[in-house]
Amino acid sequence: MIDKIGRGGLTSMTNNRRHERMELPKNTRATLRGSDGTMHDVDVQDISSGGAGLVVDGTFENASFVELHMEGLGTIKAHVARGFADGIGVAFDLDEQKKKDMEEELKAFRKTVAGGKF
Repeated sequence: MIDKIGRGGLTSMTNNRRHERMELPKNTRATLRGSDGTMHDVDVQDISSGGAGLVVDGTFENASFVELHMEGLGTIKAHVARGFADGIGVAFDLDEQKKKDMEEELKAFRKTVAGGKF
Protein backbone atom coordinates (compact mmCIF):
# COMPACT_ATOMS: atom_id res chain seq x y z
CA MET A 1 0.00 0.00 0.00
CA ILE A 2 1.29 3.47 -0.83
CA ASP A 3 1.11 6.23 1.73
CA LYS A 4 -0.54 9.30 0.26
CA ILE A 5 2.05 12.01 0.79
CA GLY A 6 2.23 15.29 -1.06
CA ARG A 7 0.20 15.65 -4.22
CA GLY A 8 -1.98 12.59 -3.69
CA GLY A 9 -3.60 10.52 -6.37
CA LEU A 10 -1.50 7.36 -6.33
CA THR A 11 -3.07 4.29 -4.84
CA SER A 12 -2.05 0.67 -4.93
CA MET A 13 -4.63 0.09 -7.69
CA THR A 14 -3.25 2.80 -9.99
CA ASN A 15 0.42 2.12 -9.27
CA ASN A 16 1.33 -0.84 -11.49
CA ARG A 17 5.07 -0.33 -11.21
CA ARG A 18 7.72 -2.82 -10.12
CA HIS A 19 8.84 -0.56 -7.27
CA GLU A 20 6.55 1.13 -4.77
CA ARG A 21 6.43 4.82 -5.56
CA MET A 22 6.27 7.60 -3.00
CA GLU A 23 4.84 10.97 -3.96
CA LEU A 24 6.57 13.95 -2.40
CA PRO A 25 5.47 17.44 -1.36
CA LYS A 26 5.62 20.03 -4.16
CA ASN A 27 8.63 21.78 -2.68
CA THR A 28 10.91 18.72 -2.79
CA ARG A 29 13.98 19.95 -4.63
CA ALA A 30 17.03 18.16 -5.96
CA THR A 31 19.90 18.79 -8.35
CA LEU A 32 20.35 16.90 -11.59
CA ARG A 33 23.68 16.77 -13.40
CA GLY A 34 23.31 16.09 -17.11
CA SER A 35 25.75 13.97 -19.12
CA ASP A 36 27.40 17.23 -20.27
CA GLY A 37 28.04 18.28 -16.64
CA THR A 38 25.33 20.96 -16.60
CA MET A 39 23.51 21.26 -13.28
CA HIS A 40 19.71 21.65 -13.19
CA ASP A 41 17.47 22.37 -10.21
CA VAL A 42 14.50 19.99 -10.32
CA ASP A 43 11.30 19.26 -8.41
CA VAL A 44 10.97 15.60 -7.46
CA GLN A 45 7.37 14.49 -8.04
CA ASP A 46 7.77 10.92 -6.88
CA ILE A 47 10.51 8.44 -6.12
CA SER A 48 10.98 4.70 -5.72
CA SER A 49 13.94 2.37 -5.46
CA GLY A 50 13.72 2.06 -9.25
CA GLY A 51 13.64 5.72 -10.26
CA ALA A 52 12.02 9.14 -9.97
CA GLY A 53 9.72 11.54 -11.78
CA LEU A 54 11.33 14.97 -12.12
CA VAL A 55 9.97 18.34 -13.20
CA VAL A 56 12.86 19.99 -15.00
CA ASP A 57 13.49 22.78 -17.49
CA GLY A 58 15.56 21.71 -20.45
CA THR A 59 15.65 18.79 -22.78
CA PHE A 60 17.14 15.39 -22.06
CA GLU A 61 17.56 12.59 -24.55
CA ASN A 62 16.13 9.19 -23.67
CA ALA A 63 18.82 6.84 -22.31
CA SER A 64 21.20 9.74 -21.51
CA PHE A 65 23.07 9.37 -18.23
CA VAL A 66 22.41 11.72 -15.32
CA GLU A 67 23.16 12.01 -11.61
CA LEU A 68 20.45 13.00 -9.16
CA HIS A 69 21.50 14.59 -5.87
CA MET A 70 18.77 14.73 -3.26
CA GLU A 71 19.21 15.85 0.34
CA GLY A 72 18.86 12.86 2.63
CA LEU A 73 19.54 10.31 -0.12
CA GLY A 74 22.81 11.49 -1.63
CA THR A 75 23.85 11.15 -5.27
CA ILE A 76 22.29 8.45 -7.43
CA LYS A 77 23.40 7.53 -10.95
CA ALA A 78 20.53 7.13 -13.37
CA HIS A 79 19.48 7.34 -17.00
CA VAL A 80 16.53 9.08 -18.64
CA ALA A 81 13.77 6.51 -19.15
CA ARG A 82 11.09 8.79 -20.63
CA GLY A 83 9.98 12.34 -21.13
CA PHE A 84 6.64 13.85 -20.17
CA ALA A 85 5.02 17.28 -20.51
CA ASP A 86 6.92 19.04 -17.71
CA GLY A 87 9.89 16.80 -17.14
CA ILE A 88 11.48 13.37 -17.27
CA GLY A 89 11.37 9.98 -15.62
CA VAL A 90 14.75 8.58 -14.62
CA ALA A 91 15.62 4.97 -13.86
CA PHE A 92 18.26 4.47 -11.21
CA ASP A 93 21.32 2.42 -12.15
CA LEU A 94 21.47 0.30 -8.97
CA ASP A 95 22.27 -3.36 -8.40
CA GLU A 96 19.79 -5.47 -6.40
CA GLN A 97 21.49 -4.89 -3.04
CA LYS A 98 21.57 -1.13 -3.58
CA LYS A 99 17.86 -1.21 -4.55
CA LYS A 100 17.09 -2.97 -1.27
CA ASP A 101 19.16 -0.39 0.60
CA MET A 102 17.29 2.38 -1.25
CA GLU A 103 13.94 0.84 -0.24
CA GLU A 104 15.01 1.02 3.42
CA GLU A 105 16.20 4.61 3.02
CA LEU A 106 12.89 5.54 1.39
CA LYS A 107 10.93 3.98 4.26
CA ALA A 108 12.87 6.16 6.70
CA PHE A 109 12.47 9.17 4.38
CA ARG A 110 8.69 8.53 4.17
CA LYS A 111 8.45 8.62 7.97
CA THR A 112 10.35 11.91 8.03
CA VAL A 113 8.07 13.45 5.39
CA ALA A 114 4.88 12.10 6.98
CA GLY A 115 6.02 13.42 10.35
CA GLY A 116 6.43 16.92 8.92
CA LYS A 117 10.15 16.93 9.64
CA PHE A 118 11.12 17.45 6.02
